[in-house]
Amino acid sequence: MNIAILIKQVPRTDKIKIDKEKGTLIRKGVESILNPYCEYAFEAACDIKKRLPDTKITVITMGPPSANAVIERAIALGADNGLILSDRAFAGSDCRATAYALSCGIKKALGIPEIILCGRQAIDGDTAQVPGEIAQMLGIPMIPYITEIVDISDKSLTVKSEFDNKELTLSAGFPVLMTVRKGSNNRRMPSLEETLKAFSTEPEIMGAEEAGCEKEKLGLSGSPTRVVKIVPVAAKGNCRFFNSGNCAEGFAEIGKILKNI
Repeated sequence: MNIAILIKQVPRTDKIKIDKEKGTLIRKGVESILNPYCEYAFEAACDIKKRLPDTKITVITMGPPSANAVIERAIALGADNGLILSDRAFAGSDCRATAYALSCGIKKALGIPEIILCGRQAIDGDTAQVPGEIAQMLGIPMIPYITEIVDISDKSLTVKSEFDNKELTLSAGFPVLMTVRKGSNNRRMPSLEETLKAFSTEPEIMGAEEAGCEKEKLGLSGSPTRVVKIVPVAAKGNCRFFNSGNCAEGFAEIGKILKNI
């Protein structure tokens, strides 16, 4: 069993800066972390590996060489090895161009693995579009927002999935791509042995040409999305304090406000 986990290095959301002219994130000088949603994908992968011990987990990301930091984190969380897709040609890629580059990297490194896992979305873009686009490009089914792996064999699996306030039980054969929902598992803490392994494992670095990408489909030129305008949003409103010493009076005042509304 081969599992690919797609991860992303993202800027801390409280430190994000934006290039207003280009409509892209300014990542230079901003602290980067492993996308928190990606960590739930590792829990699902480790659960599968417990049931099927011959499973091999490969983590793949697209970014600059500094993305090695999130590869180390990923290996500490349970991945066996890592791959970084790194090339200046990838700069400025939107969702579709990113999905194209990742699908090329997956095919070059692993063929099409039995399972591809992703977090449900990245905290810097929040589009949640890349996994579905990769599934479409690879021609495989996708199950979104899984919360539990009910059963798995070497040919198929059954999972629970939550969306639109409903829980569904879904089954699929392999290969399949799945996104893992926040809260589906407890985020695991790496052991000392796993941490030492992470620092001693060198990820493979693959460029656009090596991955078999057509460069016109990458970067800004290969991205159909255009950010026309970015407007910073400032919270506006007044804060009123009510008499905390007398709850009855406080609730009465709030009741009057709600009645007027």
